[in-house]
Amino acid sequence: MKKLLLLIAMLASATATTFADYSIDWTSTANNILTSSGTAVARDANDNVYTTTATGDIYLEKHDKFGNFKWQSHSFTTLTFNYEYPSQVYVDPQGNPTVVGFRYTSPSEGKDANSLIVLKYDPNGNLLYKLNIDGAYSYFSNSPMSMFWTKITSQMDAEGNIYIGTAGGASGYPGSGFTVVKVTKAGSVAWVSTTTFNSATQFHFVSNVRLKGNKLAVTGATSYSSANASNWVLDTTGTSLWSNVQEGVGGSDAAFDNNGNVYFLTWVSINFTGDVRLYKFNSTGTLLFQKSYDFGGSDLSARMELTPDNKLVIMAYGNTAPNNSYYVDWITFKVKLNGTLLWSKKYDHHASNDEIPRMMAVASDGDIFVTGIGGPYPGGSSLSRQQMVTVKYSSSGTEEWSYVTDTLNEYNSGEGIAVATDGSIFVVGGVNTFLVHILDHTGGDPCTVPTGITVTSISNEAATINWSAVNNAYLYHIQYKPATSLTWFQVATDALNHTLTTLATGTMYDFRVEAICNSGPTGYSAIQQFTTLGSGYCESKGLDATKEWIDLVYVGSLLNSTPESAGGYGDFTYLSVDMLKGASYSITLSAGMNPPGPTEVWRVWIDYNQDGDFLDSGEKEVAYKSSQIGWESHTFSVPATALTGTTRMRVSMKRSSAQTPCEVFSFGEVEDYTVNILPAKNSEPETATGTGEDIDAALSFVPNPTADATTINFPGLDGTITLHIFDFTGRLMETQKADASSSLTLSTNGWLSGVYFIRASDEHGNIAAGKLIRQ
Repeated sequence: MKKLLLLIAMLASATATTFADYSIDWTSTANNILTSSGTAVARDANDNVYTTTATGDIYLEKHDKFGNFKWQSHSFTTLTFNYEYPSQVYVDPQGNPTVVGFRYTSPSEGKDANSLIVLKYDPNGNLLYKLNIDGAYSYFSNSPMSMFWTKITSQMDAEGNIYIGTAGGASGYPGSGFTVVKVTKAGSVAWVSTTTFNSATQFHFVSNVRLKGNKLAVTGATSYSSANASNWVLDTTGTSLWSNVQEGVGGSDAAFDNNGNVYFLTWVSINFTGDVRLYKFNSTGTLLFQKSYDFGGSDLSARMELTPDNKLVIMAYGNTAPNNSYYVDWITFKVKLNGTLLWSKKYDHHASNDEIPRMMAVASDGDIFVTGIGGPYPGGSSLSRQQMVTVKYSSSGTEEWSYVTDTLNEYNSGEGIAVATDGSIFVVGGVNTFLVHILDHTGGDPCTVPTGITVTSISNEAATINWSAVNNAYLYHIQYKPATSLTWFQVATDALNHTLTTLATGTMYDFRVEAICNSGPTGYSAIQQFTTLGSGYCESKGLDATKEWIDLVYVGSLLNSTPESAGGYGDFTYLSVDMLKGASYSITLSAGMNPPGPTEVWRVWIDYNQDGDFLDSGEKEVAYKSSQIGWESHTFSVPATALTGTTRMRVSMKRSSAQTPCEVFSFGEVEDYTVNILPAKNSEPETATGTGEDIDAALSFVPNPTADATTINFPGLDGTITLHIFDFTGRLMETQKADASSSLTLSTNGWLSGVYFIRASDEHGNIAAGKLIRQ
């Protein structure tokens, strides 16, 4: 599923490369895990990029600047009814990625945090420390009461110390209210500082903490029934300097200028609408001004940044209700340090839906990048209406470009931006931790299509593509695909050659190369071809697949849905699935028929000994007849004698009678896929479920598929277990608790038909997982 999403995203964004102002270098998703949401992104000095993912556990992943996956870490709690969530990720001066988050339970009001978490890893993914700071942290500091208020907010200083801002109190430290915790770069608590505002309800909500030099600013709210904007300034020793309460509906953000003045951002309610409000104080807390900004409707503040030219850029959102539209648009505007408005821009490219900004970053040259959710949706009316959007504004307010990503997952939203050393940006989205590297083209250097393209070192599974240097080029893209496939796979490099690996034996490939300069991509060279060594697989196809075809193949992490015929043969060898020797797998198949009725004979072969055919004993794994259109699942086991490495899986559907793996027949369809055979875990047979985790057992569902309910058993787990239920996009639908000693009846009423992933973990860290089909 990871690779499917990646390729769909690449196809959807392919038109982006036609624009001179930006192009897409690469995209990726979380590496073979069932993800709930991407939450943050950061890069190091070499433009390696780190992303965090929330699933009820914390995942951290590293990719290099070319998009190559390097490693993944996983943090979880064994406490009953507890979960972990990553809020931010940083890279310290030594290049160590550091994650700040929290542990929580889930009351109906929001995430109830009971511990702050700091995780530090070395650049190779080895855990240096995990620090838990237990306490009674109000859920008001962690729930998305406004979707722009940070759950647990933090800052890192130039030495790698962390400052965490929240509400509540840390265990063993006096007081409860607005709280800041300093964690040293070695992973110890340096101090905890707390201030309490006079509030009848004892309500405290921290939305953000900001750091500049030796000063910290914290903003939020301290009144539940009648909103206010509460602000606190302290120094980096934990000493409180001053605080105040101002008119506003919660403090949204804070910023310092270079003279030590501090700015607090909020919004005020006026006649049932809202205006953005900005306060400026000097270093001792004296109010210098307050300014309100009205953009013609109900305008709410979100975030602000000090720009390199000593101005403030502010991110907001609003609508024109009650006089016009209730749909939300995002607003970006820039002001002088005296509050004078310089310019404002509204992003409204989808009149009939909300467009909401989520994060903003300012580059060293003053360019402004905003990401969030909106439109226009690029794929037409059949695709999602709201998508991840990233917009670039110049320092003077010109909207220079906007990039909309359609990954077929509605409500994918940009969640974080990291500006690279070369001015390009990494943007992470919520769904499946979708990560995109956007190249920002601001130059005018001439750039030509690469020439001197050759292919060398061709083997059974690899080939090296070479080309001559292009003047002014700093990056190259290579696209390749099996000659029979319609889908290109893209890789990036700054070298003058690249070796393609895990290719299919005896297969003809198309390839082409383009150069990237500061003026943009050149476009690709003419298509060339090469054929890998060894005997290719025999031909098999259906001559007529217009009325009956394969419309679903799902095994492990590979999910390929083809609602229309591939023309009798589909080369999907660019889609792969990992399988362990000795492991058991369930494969789900479905036919498309128009009209329904024919009996179809299904076969699935896997070339376990990698000899280029499907004729050996044990290589025919699935054999059955069916006239059913819906999904049907069958289980098979990978032989312990299977050779490690990549090989071919062939799925065949023929009308009426049995087929051979090398047959060309009248009616039906054939599809080929890649399987990557891996060594057995601990040399012991086990069951794998395609979640990408170390699975200790497989969940049992009876019945499966199901129409309304199923009974789940939990082999290999003990005590209280946590159950996470995901849809096939990786979206976390719900979380439940259960007792491993007894079965659980799970209702599927209200679920849409489809494939669902269920992951169970016990308090000892053991994991069981499986997939459930809702008819």
